[in-house]
Amino acid sequence: MAALLSVLYIALLVTAGVAGANLRDLERRRPIVTASAFVVVAVFSLLQLTVAPALFEALRRDRSAIAHGELWRLVTSFVVQDSGWTGTIFNLLTLAVIGTLAERLWGPARWLALALVVQVLGDLWGLVVQPLGAGTSLVDFGLAASLAAAALVLDAERRARVPAVAALAVAVVLLVLGDIHGGAAVIGAAGGAALAWHRRRNHQYPAPSR
Repeated sequence: MAALLSVLYIALLVTAGVAGANLRDLERRRPIVTASAFVVVAVFSLLQLTVAPALFEALRRDRSAIAHGELWRLVTSFVVQDSGWTGTIFNLLTLAVIGTLAERLWGPARWLALALVVQVLGDLWGLVVQPLGAGTSLVDFGLAASLAAAALVLDAERRARVPAVAALAVAVVLLVLGDIHGGAAVIGAAGGAALAWHRRRNHQYPAPSR
């Protein structure tokens, strides 16, 4: 099962990234929010993995602690990792690539809002399927799925729509399997679709060609 999930994770992120990179609506802006998030996560993760391992238990998603009022864990679990050095490097690289594409599409304010919604709601889903854990991957998957949804709403070209459909199909499979990343991806896709519809209506985009 672990191998299958790994394949599905890579498939979702790669296809969503391809879809996002082919969006015509990307602006060449500096990804300031993505860079800031990258630095914060890198610092906390490095501390957790080296000199301050107690940070993990203090900041992770923990159903029992959250039930007793430690609601900040729904957010702070973003900055520590539950998968060691390999997972940390993977999450940071994904954040750099996917986060940059998402920020160039949505802008910094919408990026922050979408990431926060994905993190909190994704962690709430995690309380059901994975009560203990942490990591940047929820936001990574949510932002990736938002790009896929936007490609379907905004872009008329097949090179963006095909990988977008593939990414969202994988997100649904992960959700059905009860994987925490499936929940984050579906939440991100819903948010991305809503933002994209709003943008298309305001800018009078034509409907995607069939």
